[in-house]
Amino acid sequence: MYTFSELISKGIEIFFINLVLSGDNVGVIALAIKDLPPKKAKLANIMGVWVALFLRIFFVGIIGFLYTLDWLHINIIGAILLLYITFNMIQDQGKGVRAKSGQTGGFFKAIISITVADISMSLDNVLAIVSIAMTDTEKITGQQMGLVIFGLMICMPIIFWGSEFIAEMMVRFPVIIYMCAALLVYTAVKMIFDDKLVSGAINNINPALGLIFSILCALAVLVYGIENL
Repeated sequence: MYTFSELISKGIEIFFINLVLSGDNVGVIALAIKDLPPKKAKLANIMGVWVALFLRIFFVGIIGFLYTLDWLHINIIGAILLLYITFNMIQDQGKGVRAKSGQTGGFFKAIISITVADISMSLDNVLAIVSIAMTDTEKITGQQMGLVIFGLMICMPIIFWGSEFIAEMMVRFPVIIYMCAALLVYTAVKMIFDDKLVSGAINNINPALGLIFSILCALAVLVYGIENL
């Protein structure tokens, strides 16, 4: 059991780590809704935010079990999903594909994109959140679960309003699309290098290689985007 001061300290830690890691969620929601009509964009945004919250709580509950399955390599699976979604979004932007007003296909495509991307990115967020919550125990207790859920929920309004604002900016300044894509690629590549299958080999060479390669991949996406504006 935590004391009151420990509870506050843990809550602040979880809030800020989730806030920082929510940047990629904001980016992918904004990318998915930027071409939808205002009403559908708002609905897709709300659904995306709640999907992100549900998935993070779900993964907090099962992450301990998943980590016992060494063959699963959840970081790599999540990263591949995230790269796939990001590639499709960049490709659509490059071809000038725009969802037409009132077109239901665009709305459901946005929901699917948000959901799939949230699945992969929620893994990244939850890994950090669980590491904070489980510093003193080997499993998530009821008190820790409540703390994690509270920390996740108070970040949801920030993700919601942030996504709408960035989506509006993307229409005015297309370079932001590629900035968000670069952030998503950085997150995905870093997830691959953080997986045990890859990190064990890389750390023997140079522990900084994963970070360097992640940054280079993100910069490559950004340069590609600027050249294609």
